[in-house]
Amino acid sequence: MAGTHPIDRTVGLMQDRLNLSALNQKVVAANVANMNTPRYVAKRLSFEEALKESLEEGGISLVRTSPMHRDPTSVEGILKEPEVVETGPVDLDAEMMLLAHNSVEYQFMLTLLNKKFTLLRTAIEGGR
Repeated sequence: MAGTHPIDRTVGLMQDRLNLSALNQKVVAANVANMNTPRYVAKRLSFEEALKESLEEGGISLVRTSPMHRDPTSVEGILKEPEVVETGPVDLDAEMMLLAHNSVEYQFMLTLLNKKFTLLRTAIEGGR
C-alpha cells in the first residue's frame, strides 16, 4: 500500500484489526464448542504472543535491504495471516474471558471507524 493516502491506510489498519478480532472470535468459539470433545486441544492466534515475546526480548530490529522488501517501519500486512497454535486443554473461564476481551476490542475498533467516517463526512460537507 505504499503511496496510499493516510486516510486509506488508517481505515485499512482498522479493517485488519477487525478481521483479526473476527478470526480470534472463531478460534475461541471453536474451543468452547469442543471443550467436551475427547483429546481436543485449545487453540490460540499466535501473533500477539510472538509480538509480546519479541518486545520483552529487547525489541524488533528490522532493516530494509532491498526495494522489493516491505518497509520495516510499516505495520501493514503484519496482521494478515496469524498462525493458530495449540495451547492445551480448554479452560472455560479463560475462554469466556477471551471472548469478552475480544468483544470489547471489536466494539472499540468499530467506534473508532465510525468516528473516522463521521469526521470525513463533516470535512466533505464543509462543517455543516
